[in-house]
Amino acid sequence: MSIVVLDKVSKKYRLSRLGSKSIREELGRMMNNLKPSSRGQAGSDEFYAVKEVDLAVKRGETIGFIGPNGSGKSTLLKLLARIIYPSEGKIMVGGSVASLIEVGAGFHPELTGRENIFLYGSIMGMKKAEVAKKFDRIVEFSEMEKFIDTPVKRYSSGMYVRLGFAVAAHINPAVLLVDEVLAVGDANFQSKCQQRIEQLRRGGMTIAFVSHDMPAVERLCDRVVFISKGQIKAVGKPQDVISIYYNEVLFAKKSSTGLAQNNTGLAIESQTSLYGQNAEILSVKFFNGDGQETDTISTGDKLTARIHYRTYTQIEDPVFELLFYSPDDRLYTHLTTAINGTNIDSLPDEGIVEFDCSEFGLTPGIYKTDAIFSQRGSVAPYDLKPRQYILKVLPGKSVRGMFYNPQQWRLLPPAETISVQSADSNFG
Repeated sequence: MSIVVLDKVSKKYRLSRLGSKSIREELGRMMNNLKPSSRGQAGSDEFYAVKEVDLAVKRGETIGFIGPNGSGKSTLLKLLARIIYPSEGKIMVGGSVASLIEVGAGFHPELTGRENIFLYGSIMGMKKAEVAKKFDRIVEFSEMEKFIDTPVKRYSSGMYVRLGFAVAAHINPAVLLVDEVLAVGDANFQSKCQQRIEQLRRGGMTIAFVSHDMPAVERLCDRVVFISKGQIKAVGKPQDVISIYYNEVLFAKKSSTGLAQNNTGLAIESQTSLYGQNAEILSVKFFNGDGQETDTISTGDKLTARIHYRTYTQIEDPVFELLFYSPDDRLYTHLTTAINGTNIDSLPDEGIVEFDCSEFGLTPGIYKTDAIFSQRGSVAPYDLKPRQYILKVLPGKSVRGMFYNPQQWRLLPPAETISVQSADSNFG
């Protein structure tokens, strides 16, 4: 049974042309607005933030919304929360809705955190006694005990988010709407919020979740909706829709990121090395399990990286490194021959150093790669290619957390279990 139904829902905005220099210009603008535009199309100063969206959400379902910035995800959640209303179509919601969409939304700035908790509860139709029973849990979850009697206008954005999520996640609405606003909080609180969403999900609450965190979307959601330019492009299983999103939005628009193309097909930021006087890295190429050159693999796939180098002097005790960064420049993994590789005493003038991984563990995303060629113990490298190579990782093997780890589980037979228990008793 569906608890949320959107029927041909559209939200249209008018782009006002401000700054007319004369009454004549203003009258001309007004007359143009009166002219009928083509049926089903926005006028020249109108645009659709959301257009003709049909969607049904089942009771107890967790549904994720993904898409590029400005695609209409947040507008859709605001429509569901009744913060704004559709220009066309109908929205039906079978129960109360709690939302965390904008920092500070639903809070009165002059009231304290304590007063706002009770205010929010009353707006949701709860009696004061019901809110009082949940009050301590809300405050404890938010970790805002010291500031609960401070007017919220003095809160930082992170404090707003802490209290806002704590309230929304503890008043047991029929539908919980959560936007990317959670990204404002610190890493520990984000993890705490995701754990709470998982608890609510298992408890049967209906949740709509907007995020750019694809591993979290895949882990938390039953279905995912990919939105682009205000319209639904795909709906389905998280892994399938995330793959479509990466292919159609992120991977197809290398030119919009300001990256160039080299002759290997890999995106690079610059052909110019910062170093390279005594030795240089000529290229870094990635290969899949079939030995084909690629810039795209799936989580858990075999990956081979080949660093092509050239030296102009005698190089002793060399070290090669690859560092993989997320789009926001967080280091995800650092691979180096200094720790995991074979000791290389000396190098030929030109050659290739190969890194091989049977099951590459990065989660879905686009990773910028540093390549470094240095001497063991040296501070300054011979050559450094910062963020010069791109590796794109699609959903593959299921990830529960930040990294895929190859693993095998088995039930020990009774004889082995007794043997292990006997060995453990020796350390009791």
